[in-house]
Amino acid sequence: MMLKGKRIAGFMAATALATAMTAPVQAQSIEELKAQLEALSKRIEELEKQQKKTPKVKKADPAFSLGSDDGLFEFNIRGRVLADAGWSSDSDGSMDKDTTELRAARIGVEGKAWKDVKYKFEADFAGNDVEVKDAYMQYKTSMGSWTFGQFKTPNSLEEQESSLNSNFIERAAFTDAFALARMIGIGYGNGGDNWTFNAGVYRGSNDGSVDNEGQVFAARATYGDTFDNGNWMLGASVRFRDVGGDGDLLRYRQRAYLHSADRLLATSRIAEKDTFYGLEGAVQYGSLNLTAEWAGLTAQNGGAGGRDAFFYGGYVEAGWFITGETKPLNLAKGVWNRPKIKAPVHEGGMGGWQIAARFDRIDLTGDGVYGGEQDTLTLGVNWYLNRHTRFLANYSYVNIDKAFDVAANGADGENSADTLGLRFQVDW
Repeated sequence: MMLKGKRIAGFMAATALATAMTAPVQAQSIEELKAQLEALSKRIEELEKQQKKTPKVKKADPAFSLGSDDGLFEFNIRGRVLADAGWSSDSDGSMDKDTTELRAARIGVEGKAWKDVKYKFEADFAGNDVEVKDAYMQYKTSMGSWTFGQFKTPNSLEEQESSLNSNFIERAAFTDAFALARMIGIGYGNGGDNWTFNAGVYRGSNDGSVDNEGQVFAARATYGDTFDNGNWMLGASVRFRDVGGDGDLLRYRQRAYLHSADRLLATSRIAEKDTFYGLEGAVQYGSLNLTAEWAGLTAQNGGAGGRDAFFYGGYVEAGWFITGETKPLNLAKGVWNRPKIKAPVHEGGMGGWQIAARFDRIDLTGDGVYGGEQDTLTLGVNWYLNRHTRFLANYSYVNIDKAFDVAANGADGENSADTLGLRFQVDW
């Protein structure tokens, strides 16, 4: 009995000692575990914050875009390919062309940084040359937006509309003859649901052969409203251009519709300063879209005897989707948008089919200057495979008069031309 009692006492003593020795260890392990859990929790919070800052792939039209969940940053890749084929000939026998050209091969990026700053950079590699197109940043405020860099001067609905959305392969004659184009400058823009106002100050002549950049001021305003099954818009724009006394003089010229055709109208270099002013109107009614513009230009001291020379141009055009699509007139931006195709080819449909017609006139004759007069009638058929891919076919008849200096050589400058243009276009 005594032996058994001693064994029991020894066992109890050993158990007590073991309990006393392990108690601090267990307490220490629990504290360490708590610390590890707290560290793990903090790490998870840090990873969640980093995940929110990691760019997310977002749905865009037509390509994808990268953006942050907080909406502060966005990055988009943009591009376009325009491949043309053209045939042009004139009654004088001086022009007989059968050509192909890569009219545009652009790649660029656009997006926003810190939410209020928009940026865009686009370069064109067509013609084995690299030409920078849009290259700007834009800061938005509650009172409008400020744009810095290279972008189009705010003139003419035809010029503001992207070539991706236009009814025809070529723009109206006056936009090229009067050198409406991109320039480097500072612009301000404001607007609402149905009106816009844009103005800018630029450096440059819009003519690549002019060495002295000079100064340019341009502005445009539009206003419109909606009605049953459509809307309308009116607009006006101006541009004042001065290449400076040390620069080359300005000239005015135009091709027989197609870009690959010859320039059958041209003045000599006649002016240091000119003033452009234009009026525009557009109506969208169901599947029908109508546009008309008139533009005048005064070339200071460009006429005979130091008189101001006056030139003008304009067009009237109509487009109709026989498959029922609508070409939207965006009143908030003052431009035509691209149509949404009801039955794209890749979904088994027939795509969108549009027919279009335009009468265009440019007159570079007046006040002793005989640059020529050109009237062009253009008929077009456009097949949209989908919203971002289409084929265009244009036929034009061009009538030309007074294309030479009558006082110099007695020629009446009469001529005519026929052109046929085809284009395949895709953008993303």
